[in-house]
Amino acid sequence: MLQAGKGTFSRGPAMLPRYLTRFDPDYIRGVARQIPYQRLQGGLFPGIEVWMRRDDLLDPLVSGNKAYKLLYNIQRMRDQGLDTIITCGGAWSNHIHATAAAGQRFGFKTLGIIRGHRPARFSATLRDAERFGMELYFVSRAHYKKRAAGDFLASLDLQTRRGHFIPEGGANMEGLMGLRMLGEVINESSPVDFDQVWLACGTGVSLAGLQAGLGTAKVVGIPVLKAESGIRKEVSTWLADARCRRTPEVLNGYHCGGYARQTDELTDFQQHFERVTRIPLEPVYTAKLAYALSKEIDAGNLAPHCRILLLHTGGLQGRRGLCIG
Repeated sequence: MLQAGKGTFSRGPAMLPRYLTRFDPDYIRGVARQIPYQRLQGGLFPGIEVWMRRDDLLDPLVSGNKAYKLLYNIQRMRDQGLDTIITCGGAWSNHIHATAAAGQRFGFKTLGIIRGHRPARFSATLRDAERFGMELYFVSRAHYKKRAAGDFLASLDLQTRRGHFIPEGGANMEGLMGLRMLGEVINESSPVDFDQVWLACGTGVSLAGLQAGLGTAKVVGIPVLKAESGIRKEVSTWLADARCRRTPEVLNGYHCGGYARQTDELTDFQQHFERVTRIPLEPVYTAKLAYALSKEIDAGNLAPHCRILLLHTGGLQGRRGLCIG
């Protein structure tokens, strides 16, 4: 069980995001301790006590787990005397959006390698990224599949750029360190004792980092794409690298058809959740997280009166890519 700290908590929805003015570990850790925990009521999750940690309020543009995964990557870039972050993602990537916004505000260059040929019309995410000063470099989907290869940047003639490369979604050891810090902060700041901490995941690095930071507390991951077995393997690899012996649980079957896919049931649940709580979700990650918890309760898979913490991982800019109603 996660022991209570002295966190900020709220019973109401009147909260606005803050605006980060620095981006170094001491400052971000201090801000993270001030993120509110909001108890969810209104009959959404009968029989148990559910809270949400509002990391969407970390910053309006650089929010949630994206910020934590960037933190030590930016520190490494600076320590190495480099001036550019190079990373990759799709046309609606929250990671691309957050990286570009951080670069504009905190004074470094950004280059985004984007999956697919340059479109005639940019997504809202790419329009923002370009407006934030990110250089966009489009590659074919076939070439993009080689992004994990050691010569990927050289194959694009980008090896001479003075940049630090971050894999898609921030999935590297620096990204894990940022999520481990978040886990430590939750240990220090949670307002009540939580039995479980739940997180939506697309790769294994956030889930592994959170588990490493929380220690013995039970962490539950909700994959948002058809890759549950791959995520389990990735989590195991990251946890071994982090020397963490505790393994989180990964639940199957809540991807709703695949990455960025929706069902009518998911959309209806998200709209009901937002009406009751007045907390905005985005359908790719956080809506599936809350939906999975609701379905697990319906199935009788949770102990009565247990306390669950859901992590809001931000990325609300992605709402623009799908119909929310």
